[in-house]
Amino acid sequence: MSEKVKKHMTQWGVGPKFTVISSIYGVFIVLINYIFFPTLTIPIPRLLSLVLGIILVIIGVPIFLMPGLTIHKYFNEGKLATKGVFAYFRHPIYGSWIVFIVPGVVLMLNSLLGLTVPFFMYVVFKVLIKEEEVYLEDKFGEEYFEYKRKVGSIFPKFITFFRKRDK
Repeated sequence: MSEKVKKHMTQWGVGPKFTVISSIYGVFIVLINYIFFPTLTIPIPRLLSLVLGIILVIIGVPIFLMPGLTIHKYFNEGKLATKGVFAYFRHPIYGSWIVFIVPGVVLMLNSLLGLTVPFFMYVVFKVLIKEEEVYLEDKFGEEYFEYKRKVGSIFPKFITFFRKRDK
């Protein structure tokens, strides 16, 4: 395992960097929307935007919370987490923010420019996750390669999803 990766990887992976970069962009873009373009809102009825936002957040929060204890336990034991939500997503915490929580909050805020935030977060995720993936590949070798082949990053691979449900 490369010493640089080993030395700097914690159970939080690239999460702190991802959070800082995404938060700065998100706050900046929403402020720009409200200060300079206050009439630039999401072109659907406000109540619908609010309800959809709440639904997305309600779906996203459990997906965010469930892996927390699992990852802590597995990381401390030096094992690869592949059970529970990890059976469907390799990176459920990042995915919950990118796919559910942030889009939900943006819908609730009714910020049209804010809709760029999840896309920006996805790009940041794709760039930063490489470091975490190298760490996992170095640490778990073939076990991680096989897991990576079967399980989607932040979206489930549909074949895997249906295969797991049938068992």
